[in-house]
Amino acid sequence: MKYIEISLTKCKILLTEKELLGLLSKDVELYKESLKRGKAFYRKMNQQRREAEQFTTYEVTRINKYLH
Repeated sequence: MKYIEISLTKCKILLTEKELLGLLSKDVELYKESLKRGKAFYRKMNQQRREAEQFTTYEVTRINKYLH
């Protein structure tokens, strides 16, 4: 069985996906907020990755022009 580990200040708790969804379904606003937060987090991570790739491509192109 797969568990989701949640680190709290003085302990860690382990929940199954079913248990976590059951808790979130009791507080719909918390569920909506956590979904928004998760989407924002992954959008930011993807944007940073794209920027890093773009910068690397730019630097390689610039270096190649300098060498030739």
